[in-house]
Amino acid sequence: MPVVTVAQSPGRTLEQRRELVKKITDAFVTSYGIAPEAVTIFLQDYDDSHWGKAGQLHVDTKNN
Repeated sequence: MPVVTVAQSPGRTLEQRRELVKKITDAFVTSYGIAPEAVTIFLQDYDDSHWGKAGQLHVDTKNN
């Protein structure tokens, strides 16, 4: 039973999220030969003050 977590910045529409969940599920169904009901996907949004890269929070790099 695969469990997938997608961590991302906010800003995706509901339609984009639906499409992503469908495509990830389809990939497991095709690759693993399992039923769609066996795939669980969590989408987690992190705003710019909750993630960093290269030693800086993203919120601190927006104007650079």
